[in-house]
Amino acid sequence: MTDPQQDRDVPTLEDELLGPASEDADRAVRAEPLIKVPADPPWERLSRLDRADLLRGAAGFCTFCFVDLVMMYAPLMGVYRSSLLPQFVALLAVAFGLGGLLVWQVRGAWRPFGYGMMLAWVTLTLISVGFLTGVMR
Repeated sequence: MTDPQQDRDVPTLEDELLGPASEDADRAVRAEPLIKVPADPPWERLSRLDRADLLRGAAGFCTFCFVDLVMMYAPLMGVYRSSLLPQFVALLAVAFGLGGLLVWQVRGAWRPFGYGMMLAWVTLTLISVGFLTGVMR
């Protein structure tokens, strides 16, 4: 047979849903807090960016700029007057598809590279009012 005192220490489903019984309320202490607050705020983590992360981000930025230059050279020089939709979709897939994959799946040292690619798409779109990324024609 089991000891009744031993069974009281194991919380029941009722205790889990409604809280501990009144006689156990004094003994009920959680081992860990419900909400885990990081030790340092996010703005302090940004200050810890080292030179290697900045270089990797710049490399991603330059890589996307090169890909954009190659893909948009002919349409911007007026070689042919066709739709820019294929270039737009391809550049969007490279920037946010590959860049997002590097940021959220691969992670590690490739994360700043992916952020650089996405930042390059946004920057080129804003600077050129969409002409360099195929948004406008």
